[in-house]
Amino acid sequence: MHRKILEKAGLTGNEAAAYLALLRAGPSTAGRLAKEAGLHRSRAYESLESLMGKGLAGCFVSGFARNYQAAGPEVLLSFLEERKKLIDDEKKEVMRILPELKQMENKKKEELEGVVLKGKEGLKTIHDEMLRQKGDIMVLGAKGLIFSEISHFIQGFERDRIRSGKKWISIYDTREAFDRWDLPLAEKRRLPDGFKSDGVVNIFGDRVAIVLWKEKHPTGFMITNWRIAEAFRTWFRFIWARCEGGDSDASPP
Repeated sequence: MHRKILEKAGLTGNEAAAYLALLRAGPSTAGRLAKEAGLHRSRAYESLESLMGKGLAGCFVSGFARNYQAAGPEVLLSFLEERKKLIDDEKKEVMRILPELKQMENKKKEELEGVVLKGKEGLKTIHDEMLRQKGDIMVLGAKGLIFSEISHFIQGFERDRIRSGKKWISIYDTREAFDRWDLPLAEKRRLPDGFKSDGVVNIFGDRVAIVLWKEKHPTGFMITNWRIAEAFRTWFRFIWARCEGGDSDASPP
């Protein structure tokens, strides 16, 4: 658990293992630390040098041997503050060149019709695109997994979606998900029992993002084409009119 927290704070797996081993063992040679941390000797040396560079370890010579010592745990807070400042500075630099990057993107964008996006970061990219595109968002085969698997990101996404007035129109594929998720500025219906799948189709603006959820590891394929998006919207309205959870005579979204 401690190692995972340190990795989230910005240390590599080897650095976290070396720091924790050094903290437990006290002043140690690189050889002893390698055994304590379960690292190859060369990896132990690399990790120790890196920890010293980050101010999380120091060294001294005793009996002709170089010994290493972990900095106190409270130094981790200073390390995090420095890392936050570095990230903020990098963000400012990226913001400064963002107009130039957008121009570079636009020159190549016409050639791009589809892109594969893997993992939760890919899922975040899809939802960022949802906010950039005009109009409401339609989701066929909704499962609500985004609210548990990328919950921190989705909190900000929902805030921005509601602020922009985008309606979230979902057709869930299970009764459980349909009953569980009630979102503001949203409409929902449910497919009949027996139509559950691993796929989700997201339709927004001129994009269609097809996401496959396999053991909570999503892979998405996002298509950029207005005619395709309109075709999917037409099919979505057809299915919506025949789903449960609302007035079947109601106008399509």
